[in-house]
Amino acid sequence: MLDRLRELFSQGNQSTLEADAESTRQEIVPLAAAMILLEVAWADHNLEQHELDLIRDSLLALYGISSDKANAIVSRAQLEHKTNTSMYPFTRQLNESLSIEERKELLMHLWRLNAFDGSPFHYEESVIRTTAELLNLRHSEFIEAKLRAQDPS
Repeated sequence: MLDRLRELFSQGNQSTLEADAESTRQEIVPLAAAMILLEVAWADHNLEQHELDLIRDSLLALYGISSDKANAIVSRAQLEHKTNTSMYPFTRQLNESLSIEERKELLMHLWRLNAFDGSPFHYEESVIRTTAELLNLRHSEFIEAKLRAQDPS
């Protein structure tokens, strides 16, 4: 993923860079978000189908991609998650690509994933807290996202 970014920025043509940057945003940003969502779901070392469905639904809501593309991204994220050792490359990509509002929206989806089964797991909250810090979000934004996720409307 990072090699693809380096390749894009080494080419030099501004219009090509702008088109490739948008293409990269459409490909890499949803994958990075899926990796973060998957990390929260996996915090209890138990990944269930309803969690994968919620990750897919989050990608649909956040990025307006097709259901087929969202399914493909979730499948790819599952494969990459097995060898991944750090969230940093993904949060760095999200910081570079998303506005603060978009990062706050992603954080709310992390909280929804945490509370999905009605019994929030403390390890999941720890992952969300770490993610919020890596996304350069303040504690007040962390709490705001949690409250928004709990609001049924």
